[in-house]
Parts: sequence; structure tokens; C-alpha cells
Amino acid sequence: MCGVDHSEFLEFLELDGGEPRLVTKSELLAAVRHRGFPISDRQLTFYVSEGLVPRSVRVGSRAGAYPRLVVSLLTWILRFREMGIPIEAIKELVPTWKFLVRSRNQGRLDLAEFEYVARRQLESLEAVLAVPALLTDVVSGFCEDCWRRLVVVTKDGHELPLTAAETTIGFAAANRRIDESGAETLDWWGYRRITFATPPDDFGRDPTTVVLGVRPNEPLPARRSDQDSDDVHPGIDERQAQDRATDVPGSDQGVVS
Repeated sequence: MCGVDHSEFLEFLELDGGEPRLVTKSELLAAVRHRGFPISDRQLTFYVSEGLVPRSVRVGSRAGAYPRLVVSLLTWILRFREMGIPIEAIKELVPTWKFLVRSRNQGRLDLAEFEYVARRQLESLEAVLAVPALLTDVVSGFCEDCWRRLVVVTKDGHELPLTAAETTIGFAAANRRIDESGAETLDWWGYRRITFATPPDDFGRDPTTVVLGVRPNEPLPARRSDQDSDDVHPGIDERQAQDRATDVPGSDQGVVS
């Protein structure tokens, strides 16, 4: 590898555990499409030019190789674009995405560090409001056994299993505005809490679960334990629902007065 700056390429290899897992451009596009997101060569070129996706490099006989982790990166970008999050906000979020991937790999999410990285990097309200969805997206891409082992370190130093029922993570969003005198002020804009607790096996019998996507009086799907493992991933469905819930600012974030 020579001729251009490969620091970002190497950073993604490090984020992927340092293993030289590479994909060609055609393999990258095919993997993202397989995940349900249409992507063209032209779109990929655009995201590379915008600095969201690292440039490919020639590695041995493989021309145009990307770190395998770029599949997850590009899938996340396309999911957030589908949710209506602007490109500029996604650019702000990339360093926080990288931090969360590192935390995921280490099996340890330090909320004080998480807050510091996000507060240092994020300026727009669109980016700030997307952080809960970003966390759910990164954790949802984890293997089941791995995210069950993930530990959350609270800001006062307590360690909690991510999937414990009592473990919730709160997000308080402030909005920066200019008042009539021209002075800059900060107001609390909204608040939400999310959980990654292991979901119940039988959603229909759980008194705290709101079932959606089934018509009234229509039979409910089989219990999760009765479904094919390929058809349901424990914990993914409800986290994706939380992810989607952040799509429209102010829709359900619980505005703080």
C-alpha cells in the first residue's frame, strides 16, 4: 500500500480487530444490498468523496479493497439517510460511531467517555437527536453472545450488564439557540431512555409489551423460542423499533419544559 494516505484504512482495520478482513468493491456493494439497502457505484463514490467512507487501497492482487467493517459503516449510513438524517449530521456522528464500535469490541461501554466523545463532536440538533439510534444500531450489529457480555459503566463508576432489566441508558438533549438580544442560550430539548434488556419469549403474554403490526383479533406470531433462529434475532426487533422512533425530531422524545 503506497502513494496515498492510508491512515483511515488502517484505522478501520484496527476497529475490525486488526484482522486483514477485506472486501472488493463488488463484494462491499453486494453485502450492503443483501442487508436491504440499494446502493450503486455512483452512490459509493459520493460517500467516499464526502469523507464518510474510507478510500479503497490495493492490497496484493486485490485492487480496490476495503476493510470488511466498511460494510457495517455503509449500512449504517444508508439506514440513517433513509431515516432522513442529513449528510452533515452523519459526518458529525462518524467519530461517535467509531467510539461505539471500539467499546463494543472491548465489551465495555463507559458512559462518561461516550458523553465526552459525543459532546466534543456533535453540534447540530439532528446529530444530537440521532445518538440513541446510533447506539442501538451499533449494538444491534453485535453477535447475540457478544452483546450479552457487554458491560455498561455508569458515570459514577458502577458496572451493569447491558441486558439486565435494570440497565437503562438515558439521553438528555440540549438545544443551542440565539435569543432576541443576540445572546446564545441553551435549553433542554428532550429526553429519552432505552433498554437492551433481554425481551420476553412470548410478547403476547407480556403485560408491558405493546404489540404492533398485527390486526385486532388476528392470531399472534409464534413465540420467539418456537421460531427459526434465522427468522428472529433476540433483541434486534425491539431495538430497531426504538431506532426508527427517533426518525422525527420531537415526535416522541418527551420534550422537557
